Amino acid sequence: MHSFFESNLHIAEYAPFGLIIAIVIFTAIGWSIGLYRLKKYGEGGAVIRDSLAAAIFGLSALVLGFTFSGSASRYVDRMDAIRVQAQALQEIYSSLKYLSPSDQIVVKKSLDDLLDVRLTAYQNLKTMSDIDTGAAKIMAATRKIQEDVTQATLNASSENKAFATGLLAPQVSNLVTVFASGVIDTKSHPPSLLLRFLFALLCIGAFLIGYTMVLKNETDWLLASLYTLLIGASIYVILSLELPNLLMPYEEVNRDLLLLKDAVK
Repeated sequence: MHSFFESNLHIAEYAPFGLIIAIVIFTAIGWSIGLYRLKKYGEGGAVIRDSLAAAIFGLSALVLGFTFSGSASRYVDRMDAIRVQAQALQEIYSSLKYLSPSDQIVVKKSLDDLLDVRLTAYQNLKTMSDIDTGAAKIMAATRKIQEDVTQATLNASSENKAFATGLLAPQVSNLVTVFASGVIDTKSHPPSLLLRFLFALLCIGAFLIGYTMVLKNETDWLLASLYTLLIGASIYVILSLELPNLLMPYEEVNRDLLLLKDAVK
């Protein structure tokens, strides 16, 4: 993402409005240039090639569709990661019975801490650095659980040691893996070059709309306005899929983790 955007994630919800303003400006520029060429060269000298305009609009639709598809795929991966994380935590909570009572308290506290950190790590994001900071806290919490369980397994009674070693240890290893995978999914975003290219194509398309309406004398502000609103809504959806913790309802995104927290209270 663009460095300015990375440093100001909180403006993401306003980005579609900025794009709408840019589209309106470029439409007005296209309209003005079309009028100028029409007055200077007349109807016979100022023409527009439909094939070229269609090619540009087609390219814009292709890039927009590709960006949306990638964002939707990453969103699904993030939601699946949350469900897997909740399941991994639930399994360890259920296996605490194989530890000594004192170790159960220690490990449960570490699990509670990880759950709380995961639920708060990506709240109130301001910059991309906040995501990195939250990810670091999550990985530190998983490391703490790994250390506590390793020590607790050594302290397990003889009748429970086999269960602690054979069940609990692999579950903790899986926990570390799924949380590390979730961190990577959270950090994954489309390349900034693709987003800048998409923005440029949409602005060029807006320019062609204004330019074409003048040269063809087919003014239709209703469809032009509808196009502008749909583009703004599309960008908002893409940003919401890329930053669900920022632009989507907190309870919807973290539903499985919140249910787990209520269950283990």
